[in-house]
Amino acid sequence: MTTPVPTQVPTPATTPMPTQVLPTAAVLGVLGGMGPLASAEFLRTLYAGEWHGPEQSRPRVLLDSDPAFPDRTEAIRQGRAREMTERLEGRLSQLLERGADQVVVVCFTAHHFLPLVDPALRGRVVSLVETTAAELAGATGRFLMLSTEGTRRARIFESQPGWDAVAPRVVRPDEDDQARVHHLIYRMKRHGPLPHEALPEVARLMRRHDCTGVILGCTEFHLVSRELTKRYGPARTVDALRTLAVRFSAGLPTPQPPASSLPTSPTREGACASR
Repeated sequence: MTTPVPTQVPTPATTPMPTQVLPTAAVLGVLGGMGPLASAEFLRTLYAGEWHGPEQSRPRVLLDSDPAFPDRTEAIRQGRAREMTERLEGRLSQLLERGADQVVVVCFTAHHFLPLVDPALRGRVVSLVETTAAELAGATGRFLMLSTEGTRRARIFESQPGWDAVAPRVVRPDEDDQARVHHLIYRMKRHGPLPHEALPEVARLMRRHDCTGVILGCTEFHLVSRELTKRYGPARTVDALRTLAVRFSAGLPTPQPPASSLPTSPTREGACASR
């Protein structure tokens, strides 16, 4: 009989994880394809930044773009943690075996399953959720959260250690507006950036919810990050992928977590195994 898999992430551990640093000569792994346009845009952002050295000084990147990953929101709804965990572990292992020092998983909703991943692999992942929390910690004002229904349902951000400190300034759309955001995300997965749709919708939601900033809590919104940043400014546009691109291009440490960067799962085998 298969043990049911809870949709909530496990209770975070209290042991701090080591500082995540990507030296200039290190290799960055990118697990993408969820969707593929977002991970491709992350590479463009990484390489299109301001450089003060020759081409040879830019970081080496290994990209595994796998659009065959199951839909993450549906996997959460259907309790398909085993399938997602095994696929994540396989892809992360391959990137590390090929020389990646750290890996960015370009999908916020996929972070729901990371606590179930083998700790040896999980410790090499740079968390988008942690990066977002660190950016918000240094910001002021009310921020509109743009995410998939899966990320919201699984409370992925709320499970991040230290999130309570920034949560009062994070505004979630109501049910109808959340459905509109989710629909827009999937349109961008299929059709690309769609700035003529995305920018007016974000502006409408920010006015409605009295927000001065926006959180790109789904990597598809990275497709319109440049336009949003131009409109609201970098301090009011929290985009973890943009933040990491700047840090990695400069060989800087990634944000430090207040406790553990990703929750560990003491019940992993019980959640993923059959008995």
